[in-house]
Amino acid sequence: MDTTTCDDNLPDGEDARDHELLSQLNTAYRGRWRIWRSVGEDGAPAAWVATNTGVPDAVPTLHEGSPELLRTQLEDPPRRCARPLPGLGAALQEER
Repeated sequence: MDTTTCDDNLPDGEDARDHELLSQLNTAYRGRWRIWRSVGEDGAPAAWVATNTGVPDAVPTLHEGSPELLRTQLEDPPRRCARPLPGLGAALQEER
């Protein structure tokens, strides 16, 4: 599996343009988002997905129908709803 392009969900021989776009997006947003393609029930590539790997207070996952729409969200991601509870990590450690 190639974790830099995250294109392991694309079937062999899938459109080279998709592979190139995934590579470009992952390079442009490295350290902030991991971009990949979801796969539908029929095995065909479906949504363009981004997993948050380093954008504070942004939603954990973005998904769109095209790379252009996804890029728009990557540039201005929605804020996440929940906030971490301060000190919760220390309280959980004490319970162990």
